[in-house]
Amino acid sequence: MLDAFANNWTILVISFFIYSFCGWIWESLVCPIATGHKIHNSGFLTGPCIPIYGSGAIVVCALFPISKDWSLIFIEGAIVACFIEYLTSYFMEKMFHARWWDYSQMRFNLNGRICLEGFFI
Repeated sequence: MLDAFANNWTILVISFFIYSFCGWIWESLVCPIATGHKIHNSGFLTGPCIPIYGSGAIVVCALFPISKDWSLIFIEGAIVACFIEYLTSYFMEKMFHARWWDYSQMRFNLNGRICLEGFFI
């Protein structure tokens, strides 16, 4: 029993870092290249890691079984990810007195913290 828990824990930790790295690739390389901007290190950490992506992925994996319909998992996962993004934005702004991202210029945003485009991406 302890072996199974340790194995699952290891998978979750490794998955967290993989998703955090993929998020860094997305925000630091793919988005800037797609929009014609300069490639940059996105996020508040030094290094190729954006923890909000890892956290969101782990929470979604923990909440929704793989056996469900993929379209339902997409919608539910997007809602959970937006909720996490909104809370993270709010608390980081309170802790660091800075805004790490701002979607105010985008249509269908909520207080500049989340937006409809981000929901689908």
